Amino acid sequence: MRIVRKLTFVCATLWIMSLPTTVDTQRGGRRVVTLELLSSHPFFFHGEEVVLQADAIGENVLTYLVDDEFRLLALDIVAPPEGTAQRVEVIGTFFDPGRLEPGDPRAQNLPIERLSNSLLRKAWPTIGELPLIVASSARPFGKSTAITLRSVALAPQRYRDMSVTVTGRFGGRNLNGNLPDSPGESHHDFVLASADAAVWIVGKEPKGNGFELDVQARIDTGRWLEVIGSVRVHEGMAIIDAGTIRLAEPGEKADAPTLRVERRLHPPPDVVFSAPFEGDTDIPTDTRVRIQFSRAMDTDSFDGRIRIEYPQTSALSPEDRPDIEFVTEYQRRNRVLEISFLERLLPFTAFKIDLMEGITSRDGVGLVPWSLSFFSGR
Repeated sequence: MRIVRKLTFVCATLWIMSLPTTVDTQRGGRRVVTLELLSSHPFFFHGEEVVLQADAIGENVLTYLVDDEFRLLALDIVAPPEGTAQRVEVIGTFFDPGRLEPGDPRAQNLPIERLSNSLLRKAWPTIGELPLIVASSARPFGKSTAITLRSVALAPQRYRDMSVTVTGRFGGRNLNGNLPDSPGESHHDFVLASADAAVWIVGKEPKGNGFELDVQARIDTGRWLEVIGSVRVHEGMAIIDAGTIRLAEPGEKADAPTLRVERRLHPPPDVVFSAPFEGDTDIPTDTRVRIQFSRAMDTDSFDGRIRIEYPQTSALSPEDRPDIEFVTEYQRRNRVLEISFLERLLPFTAFKIDLMEGITSRDGVGLVPWSLSFFSGR
């Protein structure tokens, strides 16, 4: 999407018994995931208890969980004999150690330094370099003929293009923060949850004979629905194109056992990177500004909420402050907002960019207002 605006400037188990791996962390509620989902959204799941299915394989003294092209280092799982694989269902806590400081209590009993030195040849990993899961349990997985919401969420690729019938609790537009992202296909997309699993329902509004639910109303969450539809996969998340939606009785055809899980709200988006950096100097007058977010953003929410001005300390008089035209483009794949100026900036001048209140992630969680100041060069 490109928006043109004219603004006036206004002022893997380590098989060594001597390495303990007990983790002290706050749990936000167990979540069913896939390896692809963890790979796509490590920020969301960092420090969270998750459950997943994958093939466990051994490489030297390490254990990895593998599914298609995705793999994850696992601690506290005994690997099968080298050269073989065993399908397992794992419960554990996911970490991206690069997001932890060496002194963080959560990292205190983890062999992160040894793993980093061995695998990366450095004392501590950076973000994304050494994701891992610390398992609390692992059991061999036996295929079941029963199709439930949980089985679809655990292995969506297995049910791709299949027609399934699932039952769960209505979660609105991810109002309980069950999933890290939304497919963004319409304003009627909603989450259906059961126990520790959740899927997105698209293609049909949550209404039918005797009911009409509001995807934005928390009071409607918890109503039980039965959905019949076809399964797709988006970044490791199961999506069901609904054909039929009807009310269901609590627990009707639901996964057993049904767990009461305390879930955290979806975390607010943050700016994780910008170019230029805050306070940068000698920035080329034909620069493009790039701002990266921690979560997928609602493209429409940027409209009218990007302000560019000269700081109050600017020595330029109002009549010397020219109008400026710029183009914004949001790149969903890497969550980057790019601002391109259609005319060169004034040289040797201070500029300030504000992302104002009202900018939100794709599921409606607001970005805290943010600003960036820099100085142009030649």
